[in-house]
Amino acid sequence: MISIASTLLCILLASCSLAPPVFMAQGSRLLVVATDAEGSRDEHLSFFASVADGDGVDDIEFMHIVHDGEELCWTLEPETWQRSEEGSSVWIGSNALDAPGPTIPRGQYRAILIDKAGERGETTFFINAPETIVYDLPSLRMSGTAIIVISPYPANTLFFIDSGGNVTKTVPVATGEVTLDSLWPKAQWRSGADYIAVYGLDPKSETGFFSWKIRLPD
Repeated sequence: MISIASTLLCILLASCSLAPPVFMAQGSRLLVVATDAEGSRDEHLSFFASVADGDGVDDIEFMHIVHDGEELCWTLEPETWQRSEEGSSVWIGSNALDAPGPTIPRGQYRAILIDKAGERGETTFFINAPETIVYDLPSLRMSGTAIIVISPYPANTLFFIDSGGNVTKTVPVATGEVTLDSLWPKAQWRSGADYIAVYGLDPKSETGFFSWKIRLPD
């Protein structure tokens, strides 16, 4: 004979089925960022993942990114990760994972999702980029209301940045001279941004390079 307590327990377990978070897709990249106008640099790790959870993506509380060999761990949560939606896919992650030293450790990483019920999902990825000190950084020069883009990389993107460090617009850009009005028509760059920087991608090493940001004219 089944007791009332057993029946209630079965109902409770049925209504609280486990729904661990899962990684649907992921992307990682090494970023090299200029830290001053003289060419000093720092490496950052970029990691983003398309994630899902049976109870909804908002049920995910943490994403940990771990390099076991170097005993490094970054913890991201809804207040600190970047989130974007592409159709039905939800991506979370960060472009600014920074190690204690000037370089990011190479090798295997683990990414771990933890939801509000304590359920977890895990995946691995690798950073195998070469030493980046031998790579040139892209740079920018102002010429009135035009800019001169100097970059050895085939694909470049201009970032418009406000005074708080927020990216307000991005646009593909070629090397050489180009007017700001052609990149952000009707002089909207005057009210929409305070600084600009250029990002170049080296496809062979799958590494991105950011120039030092320069101030826009008033």
